[in-house]
Amino acid sequence: MRNAPSYLAATLAAAAFAVVPQAQASDVSGPGISFELGVAGKMTPRYFGASNLVLSPVPLFRLKRLELPNGFSIGDGSDEGFSLSPSIDVIGERSVKHSPELVGLTAIDTAVELGIAAKYQTANFRVMGAVRRGFGGHEGFRGELGADVIYKANEQLTFHGGPRLNFGDSKFANTYFGVTASEASGLFPATNVGGGLISAGLEAGLRYQFDDYWAVEAGAGWSRLTGDAAKSPITAQGSKDQYTLSFGVLRRFDIGF
Repeated sequence: MRNAPSYLAATLAAAAFAVVPQAQASDVSGPGISFELGVAGKMTPRYFGASNLVLSPVPLFRLKRLELPNGFSIGDGSDEGFSLSPSIDVIGERSVKHSPELVGLTAIDTAVELGIAAKYQTANFRVMGAVRRGFGGHEGFRGELGADVIYKANEQLTFHGGPRLNFGDSKFANTYFGVTASEASGLFPATNVGGGLISAGLEAGLRYQFDDYWAVEAGAGWSRLTGDAAKSPITAQGSKDQYTLSFGVLRRFDIGF
């Protein structure tokens, strides 16, 4: 597996299926929380700029509704309208052990990113964005913007697809695309990378809703590294084109306070 933190998080998400069901609330009105919890297998580049893919478990969490006893609320339980939710991502370690083409570069520890995501959705369209701060492997900020056209084939099957933009500040960009003076060699000249737009691409996916609680999702994406990230000598060892594939299972929980 790609890294221990994502494996542990995925295991906890899967274990929750057996622990939380008894806390379901049949009435989702009033104070309470509604959310989806699940786990996915995701194929991603081994490191930013790599051409080979690795499979990693990824935890899934989506907040549908939160209403506190004092009246504060986020979301209404449905997918439509404006919503806020936590945004979490895990970036696996990068080392010569797994990527010998990067010989001479210092290993980068696993990074955990924590932040917030926002989305506005109608029946056939949505826009979304997220911003996260890294801990561990990098201590910069990373964000995404995207938009989707949504097509509902029937009550159970929904398709979506649209553009994606990925951003990072200079700390993030230099961690994964820069080369320090101490690392510099004939293969990897010293490189300083500026922040900004890291990549742009497209993503498409589908969701099949079995019933009110269970669903499966699948997706595929392509992005093209841009600017300094595309010119990095690290990217030169792999590819400017980055691909992803994923398949996940989710369960909805409604818990009253």
